[in-house]
This record gives sequence, C-alpha cells and structure tokens, in this order.
Amino acid sequence: FIFFSFFPHITLLERLYSQREMNSQPEWVDCIQASEMCNQNPHCSSRYRVMRQCLVGKEKETMLDNNKECQAALEVLLVSPLYDCRCKRGMKKELQCLQNYWTIHMGLNEDMEDLSPYEPIAPNRQPDEFGLAAISSETEKNCNPCLVATKACNLNGICKRQRSTYITTCSKLDTNKGESCNRKRCHKALRAFLDRVHPELSHGLLFCPCQTKGCAERRRQTIVPECSYIDKEKPNCLELRTTCRQDYLCRYRLADYMNNCGKTPHTMGTCPNKDNHQACLASFVRLIGTEMTPNYVDSSSTNWTISPWCTCKGSGNQEEECLNFLRHFTNNTWIYHIFADLHIHSQNDPHPCSLSAGTDTRPLTQIHRQLSFV
Repeated sequence: FIFFSFFPHITLLERLYSQREMNSQPEWVDCIQASEMCNQNPHCSSRYRVMRQCLVGKEKETMLDNNKECQAALEVLLVSPLYDCRCKRGMKKELQCLQNYWTIHMGLNEDMEDLSPYEPIAPNRQPDEFGLAAISSETEKNCNPCLVATKACNLNGICKRQRSTYITTCSKLDTNKGESCNRKRCHKALRAFLDRVHPELSHGLLFCPCQTKGCAERRRQTIVPECSYIDKEKPNCLELRTTCRQDYLCRYRLADYMNNCGKTPHTMGTCPNKDNHQACLASFVRLIGTEMTPNYVDSSSTNWTISPWCTCKGSGNQEEECLNFLRHFTNNTWIYHIFADLHIHSQNDPHPCSLSAGTDTRPLTQIHRQLSFV
C-alpha cells in the first residue's frame, strides 16, 4: 500500500480546493448515489473513467503526478458530489461504495488514518444506552454476566440464529486446505452477526463485565478466536496493517477506527470525537471480522488487554512506528475509558445477573422504536 505524492501540484490543488468550497453541496451523499449522479453528466462521467484508468497499473504514481489528462480529470471530480461522498456502515453495496470513495481520494496524498469514508455519527449517546447495563455486575455469588448475555441472545430469534451460524462456520474444519477453519468465511459470518443483530445483544456478548477468570475466558471466546483471531504465526503489526490496507473493507474500517478512537499527541487522554461514545465503540466493533480483528489477549478479568493478532518483534528501525500503531489498541485511553464506563454502569443494576430483570426481551421492532439507534 502506497500513499501517492501529489506535491508537485500544490498550486493546482489550492485552486481546486478553493473552487470546491465555493461549489460544494451543504450535505453529503453516499458514494453509490454520487457515482450515479456523475454518470448522468457526460463531462463528469468521462473524467471519472479517465481517473479510474489513471489509478490502474504500476505507473499510477507517475500518471497522477505528470499526466495532464489525469490532473484535468481530478480537477473536475474535486468539484463533483464524488469528493464529499461518504458510505453508510453496513450498507448492501458497502465495498462498491468504498471503491468509489477511493477513486477520488487515492491521489490526494491524504492520510488514511486521518479520514473516515463513513457517514458521521451524532455525538449524543452515552455508553449505557447501548443496553450493556442489562448485562449486570458480578456482585452475586457465581454470577457470570457473559452467560446472562448468551441467554439474552438465545431469547431473540435473529441473535440466536446469527450467533449459531458464525460459531458453526468458525468451528468447521477446512479439509480442502488442511487448515482448522476457513478464516474468510468465519470473518464474513462474524460481520453478518454484528451487522444484523441489534447492538444491545451483540455488544452484551462482546463487552460483558467480568470479575472472574471463567467469565473473562468466556468473553474472550465470543468470536471463536482460534479461527477468527489466532494464526499459526504472529505477524509484525506493520505487515498486518499493510495487509489490511490492501483490502477495501479492512482499510476503511481501520481508518474509521483511527478517526474515531485514534490517540495522538494532540488528543492524549481525550478522544477526537469528544463524548462520542457511539462512534468510537461502533468503529471498534466493525474491525471484528477483518484482518485487523481485535480481541482480548488473555483471560484476565482485571488487567485485560485488547490487541490485534500481531507483534512488534523484528521491526528493526521501524520499531517505534510499530509500537505507536499497536498502542492504538493496547494503550488507547479512549477505548479503556469507554469499557470502564460500560462496566461501571452495569454495576448499578439493582438485580445483578437476573435475566428477567436486566434483559429486554421484547421484539426488536419495539426496542428500535424506543432507542433512537442509528
């Protein structure tokens, strides 16, 4: 994965950005719709085809820097709806939408970790509104909130069916390749579970608060880590990042996570989207089922750590860069504050580990009407 330099045309870009600001739409559209709008305009559609050709092959960097036709195409597209378009999380044509987005942004030297191709989420939701207070604390003897979360899932037809599907898929031996499972199918089934099941139920399984090792181990096993997470060898984190960036879905979900949860020297101890718990937590969850799948690294119920399956050993002179990237997961102040808040809220349940008292078993249509969940 290469970020392409466009610096030889600073004057051109300054003019384009200025022109775009004067003509830009006040509201964004999704990139599928933006592409259709462009195709209805002969001038835009012809430039769009040219731009896609400019990004094909090994010489694309040279084409973007030196080819006047590519520069002219970019000039038109920067003032079209395609530049400001975004994608909706979980939309049916998400991959196609991301490809359309990438066609415009690939040649602008824009840092992937500073941008998110997804629609913004309104910063108005607190952690407990994800329904995790329903998965209560372990103040009662022999109480296992993760078991309660599983029972809550099984009481809902969609959750039970989707959970059964991904567990079966991720546990099935892949005899054709001689491997323990088919990771791609496992990841796809996990993404389907998280896309189709209401977060009140799926997040309860992922983030149930634990005070015992048995509970924490059940939580760690939620995503069937032997297939979805653990590999034969642990790759270098920078290599894993490169692999992720070569896949449209993983690339943009990682960018979305970095944008909503990324810790930088300017945001140490805070969050880029301050008080926006929903955006950060949703971005974290959507990494599950990609090459950058995060998980709990052990069964600790207190000093737990979350990380992708990677290491910074053997990084050489890139060790600092590798460690900085890994810390976005293992030492992310924002993520840990969110998880801590979720656990604190769960401890306020007056009926700990009581499924009937703590779990909403109404049909999801009723829950959706009460929760303004996007």
